[in-house]
Amino acid sequence: MRFTSKFLASLLVLSLVGLLFTPSASAFIEREYTIREVVDACTNIVFGEVESVDKRRLRGVITVKKDVKGKSNLKEIKMNFATGHYKQSTSPEKMVGLLKPKMPIIVFYREHYGIDSMCFIDNTWFQMRAYRSGYSGSWWTFTHIDPMMSRTFNGKTKAFQKIVNDMLAGKMWVGAPKDAIKVLVLTANSTHPTWSQTPVYTNTATYEYQALRSLKKVGKRGVAHELTRAHALPQLENADVLWIGYEEISSYGHYLLSRETEKKIKAFVKNGGIVVVAGQDSSDEKPCETGWLQGKLKGIESPPTQKFVVTEKGKSLFSTPNKIESGKIFIDDAWTDWHRSDEIFATTEDKKELVVGARRYGKGMYVITSLRNDSQYTTAMNKKLIENIMHYVVSQIK
Repeated sequence: MRFTSKFLASLLVLSLVGLLFTPSASAFIEREYTIREVVDACTNIVFGEVESVDKRRLRGVITVKKDVKGKSNLKEIKMNFATGHYKQSTSPEKMVGLLKPKMPIIVFYREHYGIDSMCFIDNTWFQMRAYRSGYSGSWWTFTHIDPMMSRTFNGKTKAFQKIVNDMLAGKMWVGAPKDAIKVLVLTANSTHPTWSQTPVYTNTATYEYQALRSLKKVGKRGVAHELTRAHALPQLENADVLWIGYEEISSYGHYLLSRETEKKIKAFVKNGGIVVVAGQDSSDEKPCETGWLQGKLKGIESPPTQKFVVTEKGKSLFSTPNKIESGKIFIDDAWTDWHRSDEIFATTEDKKELVVGARRYGKGMYVITSLRNDSQYTTAMNKKLIENIMHYVVSQIK
């Protein structure tokens, strides 16, 4: 499976979230984006209201009510829908037919050489563009309705406005069901965001994060993910699970956690949290430090491998919900010198190094792996085991 942010159109330009919007009317969003990705990538977000609709001339005027991100200096946005793609399901006529006076609207946009925007009215996303020269008084041009963005949000505009406001206020797991497992994912410092044909400086969604986000439910419980690049781990105390991504503790010989963060992680586990650690960089001279872990464990330099042996305790983890066979995953620098009380689920075939294991501490636990999630290909190969680990983790949450 390819976790890319490519589009169905061949010509791409820098746009609102780097990739969300293109000038081609036939270009639709292929990858599922999170609301936070859209919010973070915008230079501006405005809440407005439909002032008027001209169905004959295929035009509409939006009154800007509030700048919620950035300062737009806009009092109104004039929209010309006649420029759009005349395909029945996404046509200008259909778009104009959806607009009603007094209807609330959200306009997400990124200003660079011009303006690329993604707009939202009840249950509908659509794309608009404008040029820098006189854009404040000129007509924005419509490209198409984008049905694929309904995966990001589908509902009423006022409910969406509340979610956007909450996110901008710093809240996490906004809109998640009350009983959902809350997962904080530390990633995007040592691995690259998902592939694109244009620079996406605001995109922090790594392949590892996309693999995790694809798991939205375990049994009857929902799973809600939040991505952070901050090693200070904001709002960790509100999470159930902390997933520390590939080389987010140690990368290229550099240890990345502060003593304060180490204490925070230990306290999180002691109080009932579960920490999952993906593979980390170690060398003979600089093994990965373990101040974040209660007790001893040694990170070692070891050659990449795909071979492993499952222990008796690990049979369930390596078969639920996916059967994982030796040779089908990617492993790199591993761990040795574990404690006899640790639960060992799999080791390397030759040196008996740790591939997946667990250590209990206080009311919580650590799940430590040697998974190499450094690229699109390796993460795609490891995705089924990532899902199994999350199934195991949820089973351990009381």
